[in-house]
Amino acid sequence: MAKGIRTSVAWLVILSLLLSACASRHVPPIGADGKAFKPESDERSLWAAAEKEEEALLKKAKVYDDPLLEEYLAGIGDRLTPEQVRAAGGPGFKFGVLRDPTLNAFALPNGHIYVHTGLLSRLDNESQLAMIVGHEMTHVTHRHALSFQRDIQTKQILYTVAAVAASIGVAAVAGSRAQKGDHVGAAVIGQTANAILGLGLALTTMAAINGYGRDLERDADNGGMENLVRAGYDPKEAPKVFALLRSESKDRGSLETFFFGSHPKLTERIETTEGLLRSKYAEAAAAPTTTRDTEDFQLRMRSVVRENAYEDIRAGRFPVAQRQLDRVLAITPRDPIAHTYYGDLHRLQAQRAREADKKAEHARLALRLQGDTRKTALEFRKHFGWYTKGLPGASELRQRLFAIESMAEAETIFANYLAASAELIAA
Repeated sequence: MAKGIRTSVAWLVILSLLLSACASRHVPPIGADGKAFKPESDERSLWAAAEKEEEALLKKAKVYDDPLLEEYLAGIGDRLTPEQVRAAGGPGFKFGVLRDPTLNAFALPNGHIYVHTGLLSRLDNESQLAMIVGHEMTHVTHRHALSFQRDIQTKQILYTVAAVAASIGVAAVAGSRAQKGDHVGAAVIGQTANAILGLGLALTTMAAINGYGRDLERDADNGGMENLVRAGYDPKEAPKVFALLRSESKDRGSLETFFFGSHPKLTERIETTEGLLRSKYAEAAAAPTTTRDTEDFQLRMRSVVRENAYEDIRAGRFPVAQRQLDRVLAITPRDPIAHTYYGDLHRLQAQRAREADKKAEHARLALRLQGDTRKTALEFRKHFGWYTKGLPGASELRQRLFAIESMAEAETIFANYLAASAELIAA
């Protein structure tokens, strides 16, 4: 099966490159000549293919449904859009968020940009987010997908096919690890990447996994910095976001690091953006009036950080998840859902712990954290009804939680459920 997918995707990429051989490889950015933008025929075909791939992907990937967050991202995108691009026209930007703990974002050639919750949850402020968004927008406005498609050099074809094949090989390894019970190894490449590769989405593979090669990725970093400065954001945050992501890499495992390794190395990106700060954007970096962060960013990211922690818990990345939950509880210490997830964290740690004392300790913490969740009876039933989804005896427990009116009784029922689970764990 994996061999068949590998072959079909490889030929899809080769075919797309060869079909565009007659087109000019020089692709100016949208609005570069001051004229209205008119896509060429192969570019229109590229957009149509991207829409079909996107439709297929969204049937398999987990969408993070938050219209207010999407509206917030669209506002940042509007602020970052260059005036020459706005005047020339072109594909309209649309933003979406995927519930995936891997550190990734990608832009399709039709202007649709997706950010993973894993990446959003690691950012400290709006300037860092603007750098990520500006980078992805540059892929669209500089028409990198079209440039990449028209590059028919033999080495580029071989590089692309080899990269796709290698990526699919990693997906196959992840699948085998899952069958052997290694859920951490299976989860590190993420559901989105597995869906992209499993469906054979060639354009999305280039955008989300392989990247467009060092030159075009470096161009996107330069464009992201330019967008950042023009929009009035603090450019000093650009290298910081890459340094932050580099520091995260040690906790993410070799599979995930390799899987997205076709993007320029994070160290190189730090050096590039720091060089721009010392030269081209030195004045902007020293300006006292730039925007570093906003209340909207902190408000919108709080639930993202919390929900992504749950995804990392499911992936078995307990230290990463714990840091995220600590971040949420430092701001909202009585967040009932965060406490619920903390209980889940300890429950799973107890299940996977090899030593009896570790099992008992995590089971005890799970019970204590459940007792810390003090909200109304309705909220209690809602949170724990959702929390138990898919767990042993969950259906009966949910029915009981939603049927009662007393919060104290609901807490007692759930405590008994956890206690029984702890006994099973200890055994």
